[in-house]
Formats: sequence, structure tokens, C-alpha cells
Amino acid sequence: MPQLSANRNIFGAILLLACLPSIAIAQEYAHETRFSVKFAGLEIGKARFDIRFDDISYSLKGSGETTGLVNWAAPATGSVESAGQLAGTRLKPELHKVSVIEKSKKPENLLLAFSGDRVSDIRFETTKPRKKRNAPKYVPVQANHMAKVLDPASSMIVPLSGDDARNGVKVCSQRFPVFDGETRYDISLSYKATKPIKTGGYDGHAYVCSMRYIPVAGHKKDHRTVREMAANKNMEIWLAPMQGVSVFTPIRIIVGTRYGRFDAMPEYFGKAG
Repeated sequence: MPQLSANRNIFGAILLLACLPSIAIAQEYAHETRFSVKFAGLEIGKARFDIRFDDISYSLKGSGETTGLVNWAAPATGSVESAGQLAGTRLKPELHKVSVIEKSKKPENLLLAFSGDRVSDIRFETTKPRKKRNAPKYVPVQANHMAKVLDPASSMIVPLSGDDARNGVKVCSQRFPVFDGETRYDISLSYKATKPIKTGGYDGHAYVCSMRYIPVAGHKKDHRTVREMAANKNMEIWLAPMQGVSVFTPIRIIVGTRYGRFDAMPEYFGKAG
């Protein structure tokens, strides 16, 4: 493009902004959460999530690694990335990526793409043979199971209206339809309590929500692990507001099992650096 034309476009844009003061540039919020993940009181991993959002879009980048004895026996690192549109209190995911590396092996990668309200592409890059999840052993995933769903990472962002954000019952009244590339399940939340919590970057309250896992499709029928997860009533997710606005994210996650309790405890919850 000639320089004169480029200058004309820039000057025109400046005039437009000057003459239309009602046009507002959406404020972007940048939030960071760092977790220490413990099992039976012993640290087994670290996780970090960077969430950015404004009035029309969101993105999340996360990373994790094993620590302690787990890192000695089965070292692993992983990363996740999700992005999409934010329409009021509704998330519309567009992209989801996951990468996991175990014991210095080649990374196992997953990519989910969304178009409109549906999953439009699923890609796996793995050296492991993938299980065929066909009937009658498995509940097959149908086309309708991949419509109006969230990827797992997007379910960590919970936007609410201003009034609802001050009501723990409404904050926790959530049911997330999740598709992870192979299985379709719901995560259902319900209000349990309001508790104070203090960590780096945050000193306030969190809404404690009971969490339930509801299998829908892609899982093996009558599998013991699936049955135990669906019956597990010892799961909590603590939600706290990011940057003082009405968009929530987990500040603590507790999952009780018959072997012990997993507890993701916050080390930092606040403005991203």
C-alpha cells in the first residue's frame, strides 16, 4: 500500500475515534492462578493458569508439572490453551489445545476446533494406539453430543451478571456440558457454603460448590472408575471473582477418593504480572 494511502487510513481512524466518543474500547483483564496440587497432604504437582478476558472474548493458557516423589517415579509436564467468544454470561469456545509429555517421551497432542455451536474438528497426535469407543462396550458419541458444549478448560471461566455474582447459590448453580475430544460429560455444581480464603494476591471469600460428574457418552459402560466418579459426593470447587468483577474461576479444588484426597491449593490468585 502506498504511504499516502496508509497515512490517510490512520488519519481517518483517529477522526472516527475523536468524533464518536460513545465507542468504548473493551477493557482487558489479565488474571493468574497458581496451584500447589497435593494428594494425602503431600505435594505431587504444580499448576499455573493465565486467563485474559474482556467484554467479547476470552483466552486461557495453563501449564503443569509433577513434583516430589511423583516426579521421580512418573515425571510429566503438560500445557493447555483455550480461546473463544464471551457473549454476556455465555462462553462460545473456538479453539482448545492440550499437550502432555510423560517421561521424556514424544508429546501427546489434542486439538479441538469449534464452528458456531459445534465441534468442527478433532485431531490427535499420539504414539499410543487409541481405543475404539464403539457400542456395545462404550456409549457412542453422536453428533448431537458435540453441539453447544465447552472444552474442559473453558469450564474454568464462569461469567455472571452483577446481581448474581453476589449470590453464592446463583454462582454455584451451574451445569457445564463438556467434551474433551473423546468423552462427553456434564459437571454439575450446587451451593454448599461461603468461606474466607487468603493467598498471595487475594484475601476475601469463595463460594464453595459441591461438584458432581455426570457421564453422557464416550465412556465404557459399567466401568468401575466411571461409576465411582459419578457416585463421588466428595468433590468441591471453590469459586472466587477475578479482578473484582463478576467473572469467577476456581481458587481451590478438592476431589476425595477411596485412596485419599486431591487438593489444589492456591499459592497465588490475582492480577497477572
